[in-house]
Amino acid sequence: MNDRTRPNRDPVTLLRIMMISRAIEERLIRLYHQGKVYGGAYSGVGQEAPGAAACLAGEPHDLYAPLIRNMSVHVGRGAGPHHLFRQWLARASSPTRGRDGNIHHGDLSAGVYPMISHLGAMLPVVTGGVMARRRRGIPCIGFGFIGDGGSSTGDFHEAVNFAAVFDVPVVFIIEDNKFAYSTPTSRQFRCANLADRAPGYGIEGHRADGNDALALLDLLARLADDIRARPRPVLVAVDTMRMRGHGEHDDFAYAPRELLESYRARDPIAVCRDALLADGRLTDEQWHALEASIRTEVDQAAREVAAEPAPDPRTLLEGVYAPS
Repeated sequence: MNDRTRPNRDPVTLLRIMMISRAIEERLIRLYHQGKVYGGAYSGVGQEAPGAAACLAGEPHDLYAPLIRNMSVHVGRGAGPHHLFRQWLARASSPTRGRDGNIHHGDLSAGVYPMISHLGAMLPVVTGGVMARRRRGIPCIGFGFIGDGGSSTGDFHEAVNFAAVFDVPVVFIIEDNKFAYSTPTSRQFRCANLADRAPGYGIEGHRADGNDALALLDLLARLADDIRARPRPVLVAVDTMRMRGHGEHDDFAYAPRELLESYRARDPIAVCRDALLADGRLTDEQWHALEASIRTEVDQAAREVAAEPAPDPRTLLEGVYAPS
């Protein structure tokens, strides 16, 4: 996949995005436990499908507001392993020059906002960005991500309500992974499904299997094409599960083992791979070649970035103050 170009809606590309995201995060988890990651480590292992599907559903001028578990958004919009390892290992060549938290990065040239917070603050930003671009004649739509816990915040309500009132075409994707840190969904809301909140805003709500990347791509692509032509926001609640704690500092002991096993049996990468193998869009030989090439690419990037220099302390004040 070429950087900064729209990937087509090819299912093998969808699988590749998820696999690269998983491989990068698995390496970052190891690096964190080796004391080589500055700050915390948060991963989306097990829930790569929503971000990957959203990227293939979009176009180059669209806007994305990913959160801490949306590595697949960065990968899907063209960020390669070198770029991402540089950020997480705080190298001088990183997007933030080693000066900001490892999750506070993005690339506006690819339509990806640097994350402010995973507690809803990004949703008003992407809503406003889409509105601004459309007023300039750009047929932009947005994809805003939020967790089940984050959907209880004021920022979520304000962004969805504003978008509904002004027909701003944003796909609000709620990734229901069953826990807001350690608080289960049973202690967060009483509705049967978070998509049920949509009618209260006067918009349509959709439920989706967040571990079936192919079905999710089909849904998001149809919605993206529709709201680009008939601007309005939509809400999509995806059922998924993170396979690790809130961060690597969290032992995840509060999650029932049987719940984890039920979702592990429907790993999104395995579900997508098996479907493509079954219908002939992927062969065993192609699968093994893809797996090997991604592992080689990610391993090589991790080694090379680890050898790159950290920021020079003498440059500490550069970029802090605007020139007078």
